Amino acid sequence: MAKPHITRTVGPIHFEDLDPHRFEDLVRQLAYDFRPWKSIESTGRGGADDGFDVRAFEEARVPATVMDDEADAEDIPHPMEGNLWMIQCKREKEVGPKKVATIISDGVAAQAPPYGYILAAPVHFSKAAHDRFREELRSRGVMEFYLWGAGELEDMLFQPKNDHILFAFFGLSLATRRRSRAASVRSTVLAKNKLMRVLGDRPVQRVLVRDLDDESYPYEGDYPDFDKNPRWKEYKAHSFDPCGLVVTEARHFAYLDREGGEWDSTELVDEDVSLGDQQEEQQQAQCLAVKGFWELLPRARRAILVRRALLRFDAIAYIDDKGDSVFDMPHLYVPYEAKHGPFAGFHEYLEINEHTQVPLEGLTRKAVFPDRFSAPSFGTVHSGPALTLDAATHARLQHGRREVTLYGLGSQYGQLKPTDVVPVSLHGSRAAEKFFIKVTNIGVVKGGVLLKQAEHSLAMQHDIGSQLGGTLKASDKVRVVEAAGIYEWQIDQNRPVI
Repeated sequence: MAKPHITRTVGPIHFEDLDPHRFEDLVRQLAYDFRPWKSIESTGRGGADDGFDVRAFEEARVPATVMDDEADAEDIPHPMEGNLWMIQCKREKEVGPKKVATIISDGVAAQAPPYGYILAAPVHFSKAAHDRFREELRSRGVMEFYLWGAGELEDMLFQPKNDHILFAFFGLSLATRRRSRAASVRSTVLAKNKLMRVLGDRPVQRVLVRDLDDESYPYEGDYPDFDKNPRWKEYKAHSFDPCGLVVTEARHFAYLDREGGEWDSTELVDEDVSLGDQQEEQQQAQCLAVKGFWELLPRARRAILVRRALLRFDAIAYIDDKGDSVFDMPHLYVPYEAKHGPFAGFHEYLEINEHTQVPLEGLTRKAVFPDRFSAPSFGTVHSGPALTLDAATHARLQHGRREVTLYGLGSQYGQLKPTDVVPVSLHGSRAAEKFFIKVTNIGVVKGGVLLKQAEHSLAMQHDIGSQLGGTLKASDKVRVVEAAGIYEWQIDQNRPVI
């Protein structure tokens, strides 16, 4: 189905907002350009106007046969003897055929009719009213006559030559709107082009988004609510959208059970914020506690809740591409709104890895993360002997792969529990290092379930075969140990999470 095209329009003009005298003034202003008048008179305001609000005389036309040298003075028309026009203004809600006839009967005498006649009223005249208007005036000998209803008045006001009248009476200027739109488009294009020059076609660097109205930067203490309502904040650019710059507003640790259709997340910390030396010790501890809890989830159920935000090009007032000593990055000045801050909109999804994203639609939220998190700690640190690993797992750790999975049958790995630490031996260039693995999760699954999970992963099939040896039976119970490589200094410094 084609997307509907939406057109911006100007609403109906509210003639009812004008008092009767101002409506007369409006009609008179529109009449000035209707004919080449010799004079135009406002007669309605003074009273005793014979029913007419405006009287006008056209310029007298001198016949071509009248020559200055040959004609008598009596044959030359007087300059003020042009055609007489009468204009009546009725600011009423309804003017039907009978009302039209009454207005003309009261104002136009058949014995001395004007040459031209205009009736102006801010209503929509019916066909019957038009017909009655024409009939009454022709019977009285009026040569030209016009009925100016709401539609005709709007048409005249919307003409470029009458834009000054539209603005004077209603505060609306279409010419100004067109100029403002052109200026807005120019500003938007300039902001887009400069931002693309500064960040490149594929932006990945960080930017500081600042409130255009803020005058306290960089002193956060001037705002008691700065933590919940920051007036400036650092974001990582993600991509360019046709409407603006997409930034990563937040990345929160999350849980996803794809089979059960359940998810959860915690917003206590932002995974995208690095734990620098300038952070408060309490904040660092909270970040480590949350990450430590998340690392103990089954690896297949770990996720990141990603929130992207759109910063529209037309909202960016200024781009400072140099930054300063506090935030050495581009600064973008944007008006902040109470609800969304500087952003026009948000998009959330669960990220499994850089190639896999899962929308939240259709998922049910289930409480997995606690309100408070305990400090992470090591379990039992086993002194030895070092675990003997299969060649593939050994090679992964040897080449810096942090996370591995061990598979055991029967009592194999039965002595291990989550957070336990076990030494492993590495060969080659890293043989001198003392290396360990920390258990992050343990589960027992049937061989049939494990084989089904491995159907689409050759690496997993190879690991199961090389670690368990022989053919795995569907009824076998397999202990699945997920672990992460750590170093001796982490144990010495009690750093279970980095």
